[in-house]
Amino acid sequence: MRRQTALLRCFLFFSSIALFTLLLNGAVGYAGTDSGTVKKFHLYATDGYLTLPDGNKVYVWGYSLQNQQGTAGYPGPTLEVNEGDQVEVTLTNIGPFKKDIKRLAHTIHWHGLDTDQANDGVPHTSPAIQVGESFTYNFTAQHAGTYFYHCHVDTIEHLQMGMQGALIVKAKNGANQVWTGGPSYDKEYIFNVNEIDPVWHKAVEEGRPYDRTAFHPTYWTINGKAYPDTENDPTTMIEGKVGETVLIRFINSGYQPHSFHMHGYHFQIVASDGRPLPAPSTKDTVLIGPGERYDLLVTFDQDGMFPLHSHNVVDNTNNGIYPGGLHTMMEVKKDAGTLAVKSVKMKIGQKTADAAGKTVNLPIAPVVLNGTAYVPLKVVADTFGASLKWSPSDQSVTYLAANKIVQLWMNQKQAKMDGRVKPIAAAPLNKSGSVMIPLPVVNQLLGAKVSYDSKTKQILITAEVKVPATAASDDHANHGGHTGGTSDGGTGTAARGGGGDPLVDITSTSFQPSKLTIKIGQKVKWVNKDKQIHTVTGLELPFDSKNMLTNAEFSYVFDKPGTYTYYCSTHPTMTGEITVTE
Repeated sequence: MRRQTALLRCFLFFSSIALFTLLLNGAVGYAGTDSGTVKKFHLYATDGYLTLPDGNKVYVWGYSLQNQQGTAGYPGPTLEVNEGDQVEVTLTNIGPFKKDIKRLAHTIHWHGLDTDQANDGVPHTSPAIQVGESFTYNFTAQHAGTYFYHCHVDTIEHLQMGMQGALIVKAKNGANQVWTGGPSYDKEYIFNVNEIDPVWHKAVEEGRPYDRTAFHPTYWTINGKAYPDTENDPTTMIEGKVGETVLIRFINSGYQPHSFHMHGYHFQIVASDGRPLPAPSTKDTVLIGPGERYDLLVTFDQDGMFPLHSHNVVDNTNNGIYPGGLHTMMEVKKDAGTLAVKSVKMKIGQKTADAAGKTVNLPIAPVVLNGTAYVPLKVVADTFGASLKWSPSDQSVTYLAANKIVQLWMNQKQAKMDGRVKPIAAAPLNKSGSVMIPLPVVNQLLGAKVSYDSKTKQILITAEVKVPATAASDDHANHGGHTGGTSDGGTGTAARGGGGDPLVDITSTSFQPSKLTIKIGQKVKWVNKDKQIHTVTGLELPFDSKNMLTNAEFSYVFDKPGTYTYYCSTHPTMTGEITVTE
């Protein structure tokens, strides 16, 4: 008996030591000592295509939120956590959709995070993830800051092909501070900068060898967008109002250095590579080397439209055409409108609601599932001035509001808000063709206040909605346009063409359509739908619109046959052609 007791004590002693050793080595639980919220993400490694502003498509590899081949994004989803969070990221290698492509291994390396060897994603020290396999990376987000992640398998190729994305560690509890206790800001933007050599991508797509010492990119992107597409994307077009402070997180995930210059303002560089600087540096230009990250703070003290672009001039081209590439704009307004409080009241099991004081019918009644109240998303969107876009291919819905874009996938506990992926408390559901959203997610992602009384079954959702200012300070239409023709020589007030007058849109730094055939005596009207100033200038000067601001119009009556070439005198690569026949 004494011997059995001694053996049992010995077993328990050594078992305790073994468990303690495993915990120290990070094999059980998480490395690190912080005990924060557990944030879980699931990414899938696959392939896809990226469409560039000129219509060209390049084959890419990347990370997707969907378990579907061919859905890779460029760059990968932005992952956002808070300082102190314990993070789980599961990567599943589902392989490429395209046939005759090598089925390669992939990993995730957390660039800038001080992880242990097992979670570092380097195949020299830990196994890579083969097609059909999964691996879960565990780490603690110890320092608020700007980071990124990328594949470390054959890095020179996989990184260029697109296998990278931003990782943002916000201050504790998600506070709008650059670091915990650091400078505050009103809103933030992530600029993930990269470059593309289509020769490399085409060779990989076709399975051909290529010279890796001959790297000649012809496209440069911010968050996968090149100008002018950067002006049409809320993640790359900076918007604010006078008095606001904006944080811009620059990430250079490419191979080339870039020198970014800000017009109209100086900014403060307050952090670098995920750590606060000893003292801020005030500049108007910052040089960002490959792999570097800088956090910039700028306080808007004047209104207007101001460029933010690379001062490496070639970076501002798309396949040799200027303007393009690493160029975007900052639109600062004096008055962004006022806020009005709106609310929607619902009841579990009831198919009517009080939406902003009006009784409306619901497509489906609110319901409680597993202790969580679900409400139809449509009534929320309608009440707060948003629209919904359904995507049947991936079973997702996008909530589009004036200052918010949220994408939700059915039956998935992760969502994308303004380009960033966040875990959510419960998954949305598709019930009889209507999207049902969990009440906690309404609060978490849409910014509304929610309450649910389990006794009365009453639900109340309240939010502040922006009401546009009565007088727009930036009403470009009042700046006037120009009208031309045989009667006034190309000057005067913008004409509103009627009937079947041909129309040419000026948009995305191009004339659309660029070629037009008309009859003698017809009037052509151009409308500037771009966010920048353009002209409509004839090659031999039969007409000239002069500067056309946004929304301005220009018209010209063609009374002689022939072919007329025209261009924008500010952007001469923009050209068009009018053919006039009898």
